[in-house]
Amino acid sequence: MKDRFKEITGSYFISVTLINVAIFATGTLFRPEQRFGYEAFLSPLIFGFLTVIPTLIMYSKKELSIRQLLFRKAIQLILDIVIVIAVIFAGNEMNSETVTAAIGISVSIIIVFAAVHVIEWLLERRTAKQLTEQLAAFQKRNSV
Repeated sequence: MKDRFKEITGSYFISVTLINVAIFATGTLFRPEQRFGYEAFLSPLIFGFLTVIPTLIMYSKKELSIRQLLFRKAIQLILDIVIVIAVIFAGNEMNSETVTAAIGISVSIIIVFAAVHVIEWLLERRTAKQLTEQLAAFQKRNSV
């Protein structure tokens, strides 16, 4: 459970950082004239938390096949998009501007989702490489 908490915490902070970049990019693209107060600094933290919820729901203790894993990740991505779009546009009138903004935000969510997973994969790969090197060094020391 400790490893799972560590994994989710790392994923959360990677997500929050990338959400900041996505908010900057989509805001610059769709509403460059809009300015925010200090409360705007909370939105990446909130969106980061909201996107962790599907991760918690989709958790499985058993080893998943590639197909099962990809299916769960697809569902997780869809849930992330639905949750964030619902929070952002709740109570807003749907018109061409909001639909365009929702599409832009959806694309940024997909990019952030993919980037988070690539970064996590790179970090896990580095850890696995270090463990392999340590194991090889241990075996070499103990085989004499």
